[in-house]
Amino acid sequence: MSDPNPSSSGPNAEAPLEVPAEQTPAIVRQVGLGLGVALFLMTFFVSPPEGMTEPAWRVCGLALWMAVWWISEAMPLPVTALLPLVVLPLSNLMPLKKAAANFAAELIFLFLGGFILSIAIQKWRVHERVGLGLMRHAAWNLPSLLAGLLLVTGFMGMWMSNTATAMVMMPMALSIAALITKGDASSPVTRTLVLAVAYAPCIGGLATFIGTPTNAVLEGYVKATYGVNLSLAQWMSFGVPVAAVLLVGCWLLLYFKLLRGAPAVADLAPMMRGQYAKLGKFTAGETITTVVFLGCVTTWVFSDFFSGLIGAQIEDAVVAIVGALVLFVTPLDRKWERTVLTWKDVEKLPWGILIFFGGSLSLSAALTETGVTQWLSQELQVLHAVPVWVLTIVVVVLIVAVSEMMSNSATITAFLPILAGLAGGLGIHPFLIMIPATLAASCAFMMPGASPTNAIAFSTGKVSVPDMVKTGLWFNLICAVGILLAAYFLIPRIMGFDPLTPPNWSLPPAP
Repeated sequence: MSDPNPSSSGPNAEAPLEVPAEQTPAIVRQVGLGLGVALFLMTFFVSPPEGMTEPAWRVCGLALWMAVWWISEAMPLPVTALLPLVVLPLSNLMPLKKAAANFAAELIFLFLGGFILSIAIQKWRVHERVGLGLMRHAAWNLPSLLAGLLLVTGFMGMWMSNTATAMVMMPMALSIAALITKGDASSPVTRTLVLAVAYAPCIGGLATFIGTPTNAVLEGYVKATYGVNLSLAQWMSFGVPVAAVLLVGCWLLLYFKLLRGAPAVADLAPMMRGQYAKLGKFTAGETITTVVFLGCVTTWVFSDFFSGLIGAQIEDAVVAIVGALVLFVTPLDRKWERTVLTWKDVEKLPWGILIFFGGSLSLSAALTETGVTQWLSQELQVLHAVPVWVLTIVVVVLIVAVSEMMSNSATITAFLPILAGLAGGLGIHPFLIMIPATLAASCAFMMPGASPTNAIAFSTGKVSVPDMVKTGLWFNLICAVGILLAAYFLIPRIMGFDPLTPPNWSLPPAP
C-alpha cells in the first residue's frame, strides 16, 4: 500500500490503512479445514483416555476442531465460534437452550455497549480532542511528545478495541511525524510514533475488559467455570498499575532504541497548539459524548459506592448499555431532529467479536459440565514436583510465543481449560497462572500478523519486518518480566488471595 501523502493528511484525515483480511496461506487453511473435522470424528472411533467419559471425549474433539480452525484461519473466528450451537445439541452433549445461553452472557452486552461508546467517540472526534489537547502541553521535546502519545493511545485502548484505537490514532501519528520530519520517511521519529500507536492500545487494553478481548475471555471463563464474578473495578485495581508500568517500559524502549539519536525539533509546542486549534470549538455531540463516556468510566470504577446508594447491584454491562441508550436518545437540538447517535452510525458494529465471545463461553461451559476440566486437573497432578515459579515463567513465555502465530483471543480460549486443570492439579490459586497468561496473550509485538495493531503499523509502509522483530522482541521480554513480577508481588496483594492456596470455589464438589 502506498504511503499517505503528508501534505494532505492531517489529524482529522481518514485512516489510509487496511488490514489484510487473510494472514494465513491458502494451503494451511485448506489443511486446517479437513484436519479440524477429522479430529472431532476421531472421538467416535477412538476410545477416550482412561478416566474420561464419552461425552467429555466428544467435547475434547469439538475443542480440537475449533482450535485447529482458529489456528489455521480455515474459517473466520466468528464462524468457528458457531460450531457449539450445532455440535453440542446434535451430539446430545448439551441442549441448544443451554449452549445458546452463553451468547447472551453479561460479557456480550458489556462489549456491545462499549463498542457503541467507541463509535460515538470516533464520530465526534473525542479521541482527537483528548490526544492533541494533551500533546500540546506535553510537547516540550520529542521524548515528552512520545510519552504523551503513548499515554493518550493507551488510555483510549482501555475503553475502545485495540484495532479501533490504532485505526483512529495512526493518522494523527503520521501527520504529526510528517510535520516534525518535513516528510522524511526514513526518520526514526516516524518509526517511533508508528510503533507507539501499535503497542500502546494493547498495553492500555490490559487495564480493562473492554479494550482487550483476551481479558473478557478470562472474565467469562471464570464466571462459567467457577461461578466467580470479576468486576471491572477489581480488574482495574491491578490492571491499571500493570499497564502503567509497561507503558513506561515501552517509552524507555522506543526512546533508547529509536528516538535517542533524533535531532531536536524547534517550535514543537507551537506546532501542536496549531494542530489543536484546527479542531475548533467543542460541538454539542462532542460535549455530550465526552460527558457520557466519563460518566460510564466513573460508574464502573465506583460501582460498589453507587450500588450502595441505590440499593441495587450495578452490573458493568448495565452501565455500558445505559451509556449507549443515552447517546441514542439525547437530542442535538431543541427540535429533537437529530440525536448524538443513530442506528445507522452503529450498523457496522463488530458483531463477529460478540459471536466469537459467545462461542468461546459455550465451549468453556461444555468443557466444565462434561468433566474435561476436572479430568485435566487430576492428570496434571504429575507436575506437582515442578516449582510453581518455574511453571509460571514457562506458561507466560509459551503464551507470548503462541500469540505471535495465532489470534490472541483464540490462544487464551484454548489455554484456559488447560491452565484451570493445571492449577487444580498443583493445588494453587487459579489466578496465579490464569491472569498472567491472559495478560501475556495480548503481548505479541514482533510479527506484522501477530495482532491487528501490528498489521496496521506495518501497512503504513513506515516500518519494516526487521524493525518490528527487533523492537518487538525486546518489548515482549519487557512485558513478560513485568507480568511475572505482577503475578507474584502485585496481583495477589491487591486481590487479597494466597497464590499457593486454592480457594474453596476452585475445589471439586465433595462426593
